[in-house]
Amino acid sequence: MLKPVLAALAFWLAAASTALAATPHVEAIVTAYSDEQLIDGFMRTVFGAEDPSQRRGPGANHIRKFPGRVRVHVIDLARRDHRTGDIRRFVAKLDRTVKGLKMSMSADQNRAEMIVFLVDRADYRGVIEETMPRQFNKRFLISSDCSAVTGGRRGDNLDRAFVFIVVNEGRRAFRHCMIEEISQSLGPVNDDWRLKESIFNDYSTVSRFNVFDWFILNMLYDRRVKVGMTPRQVERVLPAAIADARIRLRRIVATGQLSQRR
Repeated sequence: MLKPVLAALAFWLAAASTALAATPHVEAIVTAYSDEQLIDGFMRTVFGAEDPSQRRGPGANHIRKFPGRVRVHVIDLARRDHRTGDIRRFVAKLDRTVKGLKMSMSADQNRAEMIVFLVDRADYRGVIEETMPRQFNKRFLISSDCSAVTGGRRGDNLDRAFVFIVVNEGRRAFRHCMIEEISQSLGPVNDDWRLKESIFNDYSTVSRFNVFDWFILNMLYDRRVKVGMTPRQVERVLPAAIADARIRLRRIVATGQLSQRR
């Protein structure tokens, strides 16, 4: 008797899952942005650089991303607002929902590809000046509300990132900085004021990792998008990357792993 019951239960769960994935709410989120909008957002964020000194750099017009696992180490220098748990949860979400990207926390700073500094505003400038080598544009980093620098020693492969996040100016400001700077460190290093639905816009009110930015990272870490590609080369493969991402997004939204809210 047990086998028929289990078979019926499995059939019911599969049917329920299919029905959930096909709800109008889920479809509205999956199709909220056209291919043209997503490709435009990709081009505006992945190519170029927010830092003016890097806009004409050797990697500004090539795809840059981490080729392997990104291990994240947090250095918490805050006096009172300790936010390491938020970093851990966001890293886990990226690892779970962005195909092709592998991220995890690391207790060993020397083995980490990404170092995240959590600081109070009063210490922000001092930590950057003490941490960053001379060749980096410290003036640009210090002038920003929060900042990150990412780079690599092997061509367009990224292998190191430093992220500086202020923790004592309210939760909304912290979340915007956390999502923007960690996401940018993975490759979409440019900002654009025209992307109103994106965290990659210092003037937007977005404070969550939303669907638009999820698409940008999933397009970047798609296996067809190769390190070193030019805008013309990558534009040919982006429609296929978007189509596959939409299929995955139905399941992710249906299971509550991603929100369209700001």
